[in-house]
Amino acid sequence: MTSFADLVISLNLVLAGLRLGLKNRQVGEKWVSDVCSY
Repeated sequence: MTSFADLVISLNLVLAGLRLGLKNRQVGEKWVSDVCSY
């Protein structure tokens, strides 16, 4: 069972990743395609 703090940390990591993807769309799109390819 994950605690609320762990959930918040996970969300912050996801949002940080999305922000990086928006700053550099080529990197963001590559990251998304790599994840989706699994």
